[in-house]
Amino acid sequence: MGKGKFSMQLIIHFKKKGMMRFLSAIETSNTILRILKRTALEMEYSQGFHPTPKVSFLDSTPTGVIDLALYAAVKIRNAELDPKCFLEELKSKTVASIEPCDVFIDERNLNTLVSGYEYLVFFNKKPDFSIPLKKHSGKEFIPSNLMNIVDEFSKNRYYVVKYIVDKSNIFNPYLFEDVYIAIRTRAVVGNEGVNSLLQKART
Repeated sequence: MGKGKFSMQLIIHFKKKGMMRFLSAIETSNTILRILKRTALEMEYSQGFHPTPKVSFLDSTPTGVIDLALYAAVKIRNAELDPKCFLEELKSKTVASIEPCDVFIDERNLNTLVSGYEYLVFFNKKPDFSIPLKKHSGKEFIPSNLMNIVDEFSKNRYYVVKYIVDKSNIFNPYLFEDVYIAIRTRAVVGNEGVNSLLQKART
């Protein structure tokens, strides 16, 4: 490493909306890597014949789910990086519907910190969460056993359910019948959102 440079970690909060929600997990990560490479960020790379940027992501959302809790952890060597300035640069280099929202300098591993995710799902009619569903792996489960329902209400012609699911029990909300749209709204640590934790550490 050159003079004045050292390793540190950025945690970048993105939102994936619009047509971009139909990107697969690999397509999403590749898109974000391309965005990062357009900036002046000095990313660290792995060793070996095919060095790759040291970038990691939280659990991905299934194709079609709007993701308001998309986080990328990036190892960098920019000693003098200003998060606010870099956020503005990111916004100028991003693509439509991949929205950079905040940048934190934080060394914590979100993949070990996060305990679960909050979802907001709009149904065309009231669902029955006692009906067993089957994952693509073939494993059957009863949704009500995995969901911590936070709120249920009617909005216009939709029945809306907000719930939290443990990280070890995440499933595709589109396995339900009559889903209009599904949104991952937050990554949580216990009952607190990740953004709140990162904001506290910054202050």
